[in-house]
Parts: sequence; C-alpha cells; structure tokens
Amino acid sequence: MDEISKNSMKILILGSGSFAGQAIFYDLISKGYDVYGINRSKPRNVYFWEWLKLLNKDINKFWFSLNINEEPEKIAELIKSINPTHVVDFMGQGMVAPSWKDPVLWYNTNFSKKTFILEALRSLKNLEKYVRAGTPEVFGSSNERLNENAQFNPSTPYAVSHAAIDFHIRCLGRNYNFPYSIGRFSNFYGEGQQLYRVIPKAILCFLNKKKFIIDGNGESLRSFIYSTDIVNAIEKLLFEAKPCTEYNFSSNQEVSIIQLIKVICQETKVDFQKYVSFGPERPGKDLIYRLNCEKALNQLEWKNKVNLNNGIKKVYEWIYTHLDYFSKQSWDYIHKC
Repeated sequence: MDEISKNSMKILILGSGSFAGQAIFYDLISKGYDVYGINRSKPRNVYFWEWLKLLNKDINKFWFSLNINEEPEKIAELIKSINPTHVVDFMGQGMVAPSWKDPVLWYNTNFSKKTFILEALRSLKNLEKYVRAGTPEVFGSSNERLNENAQFNPSTPYAVSHAAIDFHIRCLGRNYNFPYSIGRFSNFYGEGQQLYRVIPKAILCFLNKKKFIIDGNGESLRSFIYSTDIVNAIEKLLFEAKPCTEYNFSSNQEVSIIQLIKVICQETKVDFQKYVSFGPERPGKDLIYRLNCEKALNQLEWKNKVNLNNGIKKVYEWIYTHLDYFSKQSWDYIHKC
C-alpha cells in the first residue's frame, strides 16, 4: 500500500478492545494508517497489550469507549463524524455457553443494535469496505469441509445471532451495494488474549498448580489461528477482497481439546492426570467445525503460518513473563452487557 493510498484512508475498528480487534488496531496504526477504535471498555494495560510500550501516540486521542447496548446513537454519530473509508467489525456479545442464560441479550446486541450501527455505516458516502469478523458456528457441527456457500445450521443463541446478522448484511449487499466482506474464523489465540480463554487459562492453571476443568469428554475438535495470521487475513479482506464476498479462515491443524490441554501440560511441565479434571458438557456444543479455505488460498493467497505448538510457546512466554500480575487477576469469564 503506497503512502498516497494510506493518507486517503480512515480505518475504524469496532470492538477494538477485543483480542483480534486490538491486534489489528496496533498492526494498522504501526504501519502508518489513520486508525480509530470504538470499544465498550478503555484500553488495557501493558501487561495485556505489550505493544502499548511501542506506540508513540496517546491512544486516548483515537480510542472511544462506548457501549453498543447503552449508547448506539452516540456510536452512530461518532461513526458519521469520523467518516471512515474502511471499517473492521468485531463489536458484539461474545461467548457461546452464556448465550443460553440470556438469549435476548445476544439477539438484541448482535442483531438489533448491530443493525442500527450498520444503518449508520450504510449512510456513509466514502465507505470502501466493511469487514465483519464472523464465526463458523453459523454452519453448526459438520464432518465435511464446508465452503462459504454451506447452509447455516446454528445450534446456540450465539450462533443464531451471528447467522441473522450475516443474512442481513447479505441483503444490504444485494440491495444497496453495501461493500462488505465476511471472514469466518476458527478459534483465535495469541498474546493479549482474555485470560478466561482456553489456552491462557490452562497455562495459568498449570503454572499455579491448579486444576483445569475440561467441559464434557474433551473430544470435540477445533482449529486455532494465531494472532499474526488473523491480522494478515483481516488486512487481505480490507484491501484485497472484492465487495460482497465471504471467506473461511482456518489453520491446517485439527486438535481435540484433550490433545490441546496435553500439549499445554507438556509446555508447562505438569502431569495431565494430576491437574486436569472433567466437568459437564456445554449445551448445544458443536463437535467440530471443518472449513474449506481454498477460496482464501486461491483468491487472497492466505494460509496460516504459525503452527499450534509454536503459538502456544509464544503465549506461554507472554504469561510467564507477567505471571505474578496475571496470577492475581480473574481467569473466569465475567458476564457484561
């Protein structure tokens, strides 16, 4: 991307405080782009986001703390005042299992309020690309490798809310030429991830000699994408993908949750039998998401570069460096509206 092109762009990250949101936020701003962030919470500290030490700018000048549930009108007005040319959207209610406890919240946040925000984006005159970070959970569990045209078959309120907004975005593209690209990603991980996520939580449990509880029998299969591969995929969607397109992104490694935890046990040098136990299965949990990523490879030349073992080592080093601090933090998911 040449300097003239960069200078003509304004990039807005919705949900800039999410794990992937902060990663793409820093990557773009470090490359000289004009980047803004809107997020429910304020920026985290340097223990979580080590890149803050490298940023030669006051992040608060281009970071806005607003809640999509409580302040959608303010977000819409701010979007219009920033007038971005490119938007990356991670904003919404995350987490799968808790969506059963309050499905109305997930539908209200991820569909109703998101639709309101999309109307503000649709009114922009200079919008060149809207990128939405979607989820393969819209497809449900499948042993076959599914391409982007596979039928939606969601099995949780979380997945239903994502399927609904994806349908709406498709309608905007067909009827109004809304310049969207949807990327559906397998599981994220890397330095800076929330401590309640499976990889950092397991590392913290084992380093503190505490038990880690696996949901169900641990036989569900997952693929994990490291943060730099996520950033690369998002930038390809922003700058290379044509409007009204959808892509799958997944690693080329499949691992069961039991296998994943055993790898982390080896990295932290603890006995699996001693420090791992099993709890009840989550309702509606899908056994596997298998994504066909040939479209991303052929059209965007994207494939993951960081294998799982090397990525886990990087997360381990990050947590070990700040172990005293992270050990005093909560490792459990705390529900916030």
